[in-house]
Amino acid sequence: MMSTQLIALSLIAICITTLSLACQVRQHTEGESFVCVCNEAYCDSINTEPNSLPDHLTIFQTDKSSHRFAKSLIHVSDLIYDSNQLADVRVKINTTDRKQKIIGFGGAFTDAAGINLNKLPDSLADKLIEDYFGPNGLQYTVSRVVMASSDFSDRPYSYDDVENDFELKNFSLTHDDHQYKIKYIKKAFNWTSQLKLFASPWSSPKWLKTNGEINGLGILKGDPGSIYWKTYANYFVKFFQAYEALGIDFWGLTPGNEPSVGFIPFLKLPSLGFSGAMMAEFIKRDLGPALKAAGYDKNKLKLMVLDDNIPYLMNFVWPILSDPEVNQYVSGVAYHWYAQSMHEALTQFHSMYPEYFILSSEACEGFRANEKALTIGNWTRAENVVADVIEGLNNWSSGWVDWNLVLDETGGPNWLQNAADAFIFINNTSPEYYKQPMFYAFGHFSKFIQPGSIRLGHTIIEGEVDANIKMTTFLSPSNDLIFTFLNRNQKPIELSISGFVDKPFTFTFGPRSITTIIKPLK
Repeated sequence: MMSTQLIALSLIAICITTLSLACQVRQHTEGESFVCVCNEAYCDSINTEPNSLPDHLTIFQTDKSSHRFAKSLIHVSDLIYDSNQLADVRVKINTTDRKQKIIGFGGAFTDAAGINLNKLPDSLADKLIEDYFGPNGLQYTVSRVVMASSDFSDRPYSYDDVENDFELKNFSLTHDDHQYKIKYIKKAFNWTSQLKLFASPWSSPKWLKTNGEINGLGILKGDPGSIYWKTYANYFVKFFQAYEALGIDFWGLTPGNEPSVGFIPFLKLPSLGFSGAMMAEFIKRDLGPALKAAGYDKNKLKLMVLDDNIPYLMNFVWPILSDPEVNQYVSGVAYHWYAQSMHEALTQFHSMYPEYFILSSEACEGFRANEKALTIGNWTRAENVVADVIEGLNNWSSGWVDWNLVLDETGGPNWLQNAADAFIFINNTSPEYYKQPMFYAFGHFSKFIQPGSIRLGHTIIEGEVDANIKMTTFLSPSNDLIFTFLNRNQKPIELSISGFVDKPFTFTFGPRSITTIIKPLK
């Protein structure tokens, strides 16, 4: 039950007027919540400055019913301090228990994203990029770039489709790179100099594969150290050199997206199969030396292994990280969210290999076989994203990267009709786009938990925390405490928080909500 004291707290909170533009709401019949509409005449923005003020808690709330980054301030003298007051949960934040640093948050530059951006008027496409990378948007700091085609392309292709061109004389970036990726990557860099790019291929050129196709069951021909494997290693070098010649530098790479898929007969996705042992040999004998010889050592380019679902993690990385001839080239591991209940394996990995960072490199909703790919205004999916981000962060992940930046209203294009949901989708027949609840929910991380932020430990000292309650705490580079809380319950949750200000206080988190509380650390 909500106490009268807690009701009073909502009256004490001072609503703040900022330069933000409010959401242009559109409710769809299928939606649990609403989307925000952007067109050439109007688009909402998220101006949160100032994020923190001395002796105040700055609060941002996004919820199912009505709010998108609603901002309020509470002076610390107006907080409800605990006095034998009942709370559903009591949590203690330990500001001296410092864990991993954040690399960043973001989304992927895919052909599908670029195709959809090209459908918009230039000014509106620019606004969409600003919504992700600008100071009045989500302030993305990490982006994945697909090397050549994925299923989210309009056709399968590589950068050298000339049979047996082992010297890669015919290697070249395609119009897909120039029209769908590069021009929007450059627009993103106009908004932020912090952006870290990492590259991921889905497949080698088909003539290097055993099945002779971009998609389907197949591995590299030959053996480690053979002309096939060395040609593929040089393919990576050519890619980085081609982008560098256009003024785009990369921070990292994964050697292959979901290498397990190349061994699964019924999956017809673009793929190239690698076991952990095969990947270890590829890195040791071919990829690692080729990158290093070209000037892309681990100081310049962070090589992340796995790039697949968490259940494969420990078995895959063992032959790689246990061999000094291989691990000398490796900086971290990347994982996908499609096995969402296994985050504790990340902590197991960290305890065994603390010198390697962990990054969530791909996630999307609408991937399950029994559900519609793209649903408009789906609040449950926003909660799923937040829950996964928090679970990852609390198990040593240093960031989280969404899949396609933007799709159309069918969840495409995808040349294999493997549609999905996205934080933003466009209208195929009208010049406008829509920001899903997931967009705003994810912004509670990307906007506030900037690179260099450090996770702080917390302890539940009383009460039960089930799957409907998630929380995490960070200390920002500017010395702000950042507390993020997810309440999936249909009722408010009263939380007693100690370690945030001088003494414990109680705060009520609304039903079906994501809340960020920020306070300068003295």
